[in-house]
Amino acid sequence: MDEAWRGATLQRLSLPLLTFVVLLLVLSPVVQAQENLGAWLEAEGVVLMAEPGGKILYEKNSGERFYPASTTKIMTALLLLEHTSPDEMVTVGEEVFLVGPDSSTSGLTLGDRISVKDLLYAIMLPSGNEAAYAAAVYAARQACSRPEMPVQEALDYFTGLMNDRARELGALHTHFANPDGYHDPDHYTTAYDLALIAREALNKDLIRKAAGSRAHQAAVLRDGSPVTLKWFNTNWLLHPDLPHYYSRATGLKTGHTPEAGGTLVATAADGDLELIAVLLKSTTESRFQEAASLFDYGFDHFRLYRVVEEGEAVVTAALTGQARGEAAEIPALAASGFSDILPVEDIPRIGKTVNWESRLLSGEALKAPLAEGEVIGRVTYTLDGTVLFETELLSGRDVRARFPWEWTALPALLLPGLLILAVRRRRNQARPRRRSRAGRV
Repeated sequence: MDEAWRGATLQRLSLPLLTFVVLLLVLSPVVQAQENLGAWLEAEGVVLMAEPGGKILYEKNSGERFYPASTTKIMTALLLLEHTSPDEMVTVGEEVFLVGPDSSTSGLTLGDRISVKDLLYAIMLPSGNEAAYAAAVYAARQACSRPEMPVQEALDYFTGLMNDRARELGALHTHFANPDGYHDPDHYTTAYDLALIAREALNKDLIRKAAGSRAHQAAVLRDGSPVTLKWFNTNWLLHPDLPHYYSRATGLKTGHTPEAGGTLVATAADGDLELIAVLLKSTTESRFQEAASLFDYGFDHFRLYRVVEEGEAVVTAALTGQARGEAAEIPALAASGFSDILPVEDIPRIGKTVNWESRLLSGEALKAPLAEGEVIGRVTYTLDGTVLFETELLSGRDVRARFPWEWTALPALLLPGLLILAVRRRRNQARPRRRSRAGRV
């Protein structure tokens, strides 16, 4: 009885254990890496986006609302460049007195004259709140062509621009209340929305350059005299002398308030693959380590894979009915190309299926004539039964058909000649027999 009970209990225990072991064996490296990330990431809102294409490689609470803190300034910088030119000069006004207490600053004061380019650096590197306010007022006045627009009206107009632009980019769960990210209960975003905004900002070369700079010196006119201001980037991933340096990091913006916690939008690149990591409600130090881990996960497990190039010879097709001297096969070229960011483990399983135009088929071959660039078929690329991409196949060159005389005229011309030869042969065979009979008579 004891033995039977013990055996049954062992069976009941072994089934869950066996299931667990099987799951461990079948889980892909990507899934295992995701599980590992999720187990220790402190940030409450996370997105890892890949470029080109904007594919999400990892997410955690990506649609939940969080406070962005100074990562707000990515949108401020984007709008500044969309409504002004880098060489324009900005006069810092009374808006500098509107920044909140304990704000990060870049050292600008009332009356300073600074270029838009340097103002952008003042926003992106030391995260100057007064620089963000100066940029907002100037950009709003330029957008309205009202250089004397009152400060508060300009700030309200600029926050309207921020919210309009967010909606245009698909950041539908974001609302901005100020240009610097100082805490306001009505100022919020999501990790996914912030990735969309960062993705758009990266289209501006000057934002890329500024966000990736470790330091910058700016010449500011103060009371008619030049003053040099030097700023260092608050993004620790960029500094080799700091413990969280990441060699593949390229930008972008840090943030922190007591309510938002540590926030970070970071970018990194390896070859032709670029990653955007967004971390919200993290801590000052862990956000950098978490970003580095997200980047390692992305670069280790994903590749930008060129499935097919436009004009690539995908397959060769057999021909029939082609003129003498034409090759027996023709290359079928892809009408368009396709690349995708895919897990490394999936790439060997990509398959392709070719279907030829039925009107051109004769058995297993394509019938001549064919014109270069003519649609002769279609190719479909799949991964585990899911269609990745389809495109038309084009004839790689002109193919001439065999001339009619090659089929009918030549035999018709040869037939009379063959008949004549046959008649002559019969006559030649008949003549000796007649002479033989005459001799016997």
